[in-house]
Amino acid sequence: MKHFRELILFVLCTVVAFGAVAEDPDPLISSIDAAYEQAHVAMKKNKSMGNEMVTKITRSVRGKGKTTETIRFYYNTVEGTYLGNDGSDSKFFYHPLYFITRSYNIGKQKYYEEYLFDDNQNLLYALTQDYDENGKRIERRFYYDEGTLYADLGPEPGPLMDQMVYLTANELRHGFDWLIQNPKE
Repeated sequence: MKHFRELILFVLCTVVAFGAVAEDPDPLISSIDAAYEQAHVAMKKNKSMGNEMVTKITRSVRGKGKTTETIRFYYNTVEGTYLGNDGSDSKFFYHPLYFITRSYNIGKQKYYEEYLFDDNQNLLYALTQDYDENGKRIERRFYYDEGTLYADLGPEPGPLMDQMVYLTANELRHGFDWLIQNPKE
């Protein structure tokens, strides 16, 4: 019985020691994860305010059939003022984008992507759900710091994949800018 108590005490001390030595979470990744959570709260709030734009694109993919791509843009509406030539204050609105989701299919395979932007419209985070060479569904997470890949979590990305994700995010962001400025086209 005495040996059993000693064994239990040893196991508890080992667990506590390993817990104390455990690595602290990365502060940049933690801050981006917090921004991601805040974005999801804002998305729910902004849906009720109408600050969500949905675009659907239907096209044919050679050998795979028809596909529909759905892109959702989440943005804020901010009022600004500027001084007019006559000295009066004029009001304007701008719409900073903070989150994009994109979903589409190619044949029977379904793809999904998310992009999170900071207040200056810089990409902070991207999530991609696609398939490996064996057809198994995989998920990758990309963390960016000032336009440079900081970390990627998930299966090893292919060559230049982080740059493709970054370029796709910026193309979608520029597409949103055009759509918000030309709503009737």
